[in-house]
Amino acid sequence: MKQKSFLLTLLWLCISASLLAQAEYKMPRLRVSASGGLGYLIASGQDEIAGVVNKEVIDKANKDLRLATHLNGDIHYLFDAGWGIGAKYLFQKTSAKAKDLIIDVNDGTHYQVVDLWEKDYINFVGPSLFGYSNIGNSGNFLLVSSLSVGYAWFRSEGSVLSQNVLITGKNIGMNADVGIDFLLNPNVGLGVNAGYFLSTFGKVKATDGTNTQEQTLDKDSRYNASNIHLSIGLRYYLNK
Repeated sequence: MKQKSFLLTLLWLCISASLLAQAEYKMPRLRVSASGGLGYLIASGQDEIAGVVNKEVIDKANKDLRLATHLNGDIHYLFDAGWGIGAKYLFQKTSAKAKDLIIDVNDGTHYQVVDLWEKDYINFVGPSLFGYSNIGNSGNFLLVSSLSVGYAWFRSEGSVLSQNVLITGKNIGMNADVGIDFLLNPNVGLGVNAGYFLSTFGKVKATDGTNTQEQTLDKDSRYNASNIHLSIGLRYYLNK
């Protein structure tokens, strides 16, 4: 609840600022954005895995899984009052490997050395509320913000003890971001955004290629894709 309140507060502040100085500028009617960057998952990882001897290997893999490749795109129709409506798409990927992991398989009398790997993907799409305002007198800088609520899809591919596993799930997600656009000309610009994505997955479907099972995970086992992200990209302003 605190996380959702933060998102709503961020959007309210940004849109409130955007309503102060719109009358002097004629804004375009359509904004298209494409960005790429990095994200960092803020959820805590699993501290202990039964049977693992060299815990430092798992700790490194958990750290690697926190760093995400982040891509997003959106399109908004803009109104003169400093706000707009549209849609946002978001993609993120994380991956990690754990090589030479030592597992105690028989209470200290027999050990097995294995390699593990995991790749996780998130796709999100949803309607978006957008806010904007001019910064300074040149008209080349814009303060922008958006809030999107939609649906997120989770896909995890992994290998455990030489057994490949695919886990999928879906749930409601939210994304909020704030940034600055610099217009190179009336229609093309560069932008940088900082954002926060929120979604968790508690009901999943797991398959090993032969058997498929649906599971409802407990609170401590849910996959939490929530992250902060920073991206940079191109902006297109049309019909100005």
